[in-house]
Amino acid sequence: MNQVACTIVENRELTRGNFLLTLRVPRRFSKPKPGQFVHLRLSTDGEPLLRRPYSLEGFFQRGRIRAVRIYYSVVGRGSRILSMHPKGRELDLIGPLGVGFKPSRRKTTSILVAGGRGVAPLLFLARRLRERKRSHVFLFGAKSKSELYGFRDVRGGRLHLATDDGSVGYHGSVLDLLEREWKEAGHTPSTAEVFTCGPHGLLHAIADFARERGVRCEASLEGPMACGVGACRGCPIPLRPERNGSGYPAMCVEGPVYDATAVDWDRLP
Repeated sequence: MNQVACTIVENRELTRGNFLLTLRVPRRFSKPKPGQFVHLRLSTDGEPLLRRPYSLEGFFQRGRIRAVRIYYSVVGRGSRILSMHPKGRELDLIGPLGVGFKPSRRKTTSILVAGGRGVAPLLFLARRLRERKRSHVFLFGAKSKSELYGFRDVRGGRLHLATDDGSVGYHGSVLDLLEREWKEAGHTPSTAEVFTCGPHGLLHAIADFARERGVRCEASLEGPMACGVGACRGCPIPLRPERNGSGYPAMCVEGPVYDATAVDWDRLP
């Protein structure tokens, strides 16, 4: 973990309200793992007071230059302020933070299931799997074609798309794609594992899918984080009763990637 000054290289609106932010970071910024996040201070005047957590869409290194990339949507005051920052603006960043995805060392197929802007950390993971020549399948669902960010960059594995309005790919939920993929490809708990990120309702359904079949499943969680380092304990992950022996893990430290089958999704904010 490092606290560093970073510089905006690009802050581009891709579709209405959806931005791709590229930040140049110093060489001492540690190489992040897919699923980890950074904590950004969005202004120098103290407003907003708290930093904002953003998952990483990618990390790139070319010679002595290092950069991280963030895909985000304008959903509130903090992201609105971030969207107005121009190229060259300096920001303060803490990271990389948290626990990332941990693909098994076994020769298994990784099934990546993305919902909406939850695609960001899974694109990062897909690149890492491709670099390591690991078998993977990418399932991506969104409301419409305009929200299917980054799917053209998915290489080295099979890609299946779904949209709620049927504008591209399967007309329906990405959960349907997961169920079809599992059945038609003949996956078993010993030959495949699931990694997912998206709306909590989708993650809840995928966790139920995995639990019923005994499948290893990691989910990248989203939620408000005040400190980002576990000091305030303000981002607890509620666990299912049979898994609650260790209390409430902090999303920013023991997460944001966590065993999806252990989370009590009905009590997660």
